[in-house]
Amino acid sequence: MKLLPSTFWGVLFLFSACESNPFFGTDKIPDRKITGKVSAQFLENHGDVYVWLEGADLLTQTQEDGSFSLSLPTPGEAGAGTIVSGSYKLYFYLANYKLEFVTIEFLNGEIIENLAVIKKDGQLKKSVYLENILTLETKISPKSYFKDEDDSIKVNVILIPNSPEVFIETIVRVDSGNSITRTGFLIFDENNKLIQSANVEGSRTRREIVASPKKEWTAIFQLNESLFSKGEYDVIPYIVLDRSDVPKKLASAIGSNYKSFTQNFIIYPIKRKGGKLIVQ
Repeated sequence: MKLLPSTFWGVLFLFSACESNPFFGTDKIPDRKITGKVSAQFLENHGDVYVWLEGADLLTQTQEDGSFSLSLPTPGEAGAGTIVSGSYKLYFYLANYKLEFVTIEFLNGEIIENLAVIKKDGQLKKSVYLENILTLETKISPKSYFKDEDDSIKVNVILIPNSPEVFIETIVRVDSGNSITRTGFLIFDENNKLIQSANVEGSRTRREIVASPKKEWTAIFQLNESLFSKGEYDVIPYIVLDRSDVPKKLASAIGSNYKSFTQNFIIYPIKRKGGKLIVQ
């Protein structure tokens, strides 16, 4: 019997390996994504915008430059995130910005190209622009807090509406004579860990309107010095926008109790200015 040369068997082995290799031919699993860019009025940092695909319940957030990438399941893949034929809304959400969305058509789980909306590879044709509803700035005094010299901090909150009617929820204490004590501040460290919550006994949630040209208040409270070491902290006033246009499933996808006066409030997607405190 004549033996075949060893090079023949090597070529045959390589050919067989290529047929079963997942990086070749029809067996390749595609990297399926929806990508795009988001910008928000008055902002330089366009990160942390929630991007949510309704129906598939897929969620991601933008990077600082506003770019995002939302991974899609493989067509026919069962389970969470399954996409079938039909229209799906892709939402873009910041709490103090108008809610925006684009509609994407799918056929058997595959994106249908739309010359005005999206390419077949999942890239949005245009950048999504979010219009501001309410700007929020927090000024802290003193900016640098010395534990052996200062006994309290003053927080000045400035709200400027950019929509005809803006309703918010805050935490206040109403004293006799209807005088209001502003309370409800959360202080987080550089790792987004809650260090102190500043509240006053007898406080309650209050719904109020922010009318043009602005709404402003000042509060003074003491820091629990034993909880603080040297470093930078965020002083965040508890302010929740009263909105009815945000889908309930989108809110659920973000997280449970993210609007509550707790550690979870750090993921409430509201854009603020200021609020930095340096402890020396």
